[in-house]
Amino acid sequence: MPRAISGLQGAHRARRQLTRRAVIARQLDQIAPGTAAVQTHAGEDGRAKWVVLADADGRPVGADAEQHRAAYGLLRRLLPDVDWSGPRTYSVATGAVTETESAA
Repeated sequence: MPRAISGLQGAHRARRQLTRRAVIARQLDQIAPGTAAVQTHAGEDGRAKWVVLADADGRPVGADAEQHRAAYGLLRRLLPDVDWSGPRTYSVATGAVTETESAA
């Protein structure tokens, strides 16, 4: 019985993650169409200093400062467990946040 419960919990968790990823993808596309990745770069104080919205080829998406702030705010709200103090990249395709090299 515990295996069945564990399996159900895993299925629910996976469904929530897929739903969250779909919500983030849809909202990022509304903020800046064509966004496939959001890269954050932190300053020395650990706070995000700039955000890059990139397309599937890694090229910057045409977006203004408000759109960049909106994308970053969206990720901070919907992924509260992520430590955004360092450089990170969120992939729309996978829903994964990875640590990235700091931009010099």
